[in-house]
Amino acid sequence: MRKIIDKLLVIITISVAMIFVISSFFINLVVPKDIDSENGLVFGNKKAKVTLVVFEDFKCKYCKEYFNELFPVIKTEYVDTKKIKYVIIPIAFINGSKLLSNAAIAIYELKKDKFFEFLKIISEKKTKNITKQELIEIVATLDGINLEIFEDILDQKVFNNYLEENLVYAQKVMPKFEVPSMYINGHMVDFENIINNLEEQLNYREFK
Repeated sequence: MRKIIDKLLVIITISVAMIFVISSFFINLVVPKDIDSENGLVFGNKKAKVTLVVFEDFKCKYCKEYFNELFPVIKTEYVDTKKIKYVIIPIAFINGSKLLSNAAIAIYELKKDKFFEFLKIISEKKTKNITKQELIEIVATLDGINLEIFEDILDQKVFNNYLEENLVYAQKVMPKFEVPSMYINGHMVDFENIINNLEEQLNYREFK
């Protein structure tokens, strides 16, 4: 009898643990995350009712695919038209990506309207690792950026702490760590359904 009770207790304990895990997973999907979008790189309409937050590593091949294939539509249809607030939270976990991320954030700070032009050049590069000198040469082709300050930012690794803080934050936010990860008004969305989700949120917010 005692053995049966012990077995039942084990089964109950495992069942409760499984229910907790499953419940936590679905809560992560259903309950919107309170994402600090002001701490990212902000574009579009800061006062928009719909906010799209993207966690990405600029060296990640999937992030580059997103930027090349899907982002042009998002930029043209939703960011440039000021329909949404678009936020990038840059993280750097791939080997060598901190240099590239420092460069991208430096451009955002020095000449924001050249940021996506810079990312486009980077995303089309076939080389695995881009050197500091190559980054300087790329930026030299962009108008209005102080190369001396840009180079100093790279040398001083100015944004390394910011990137590390973002990585810790991303790992807390995501139920499963992966990039690019996208959230519309705090709800995680699939890469394939992002346009439909944006339209749904925009229509919903319009009549709310």
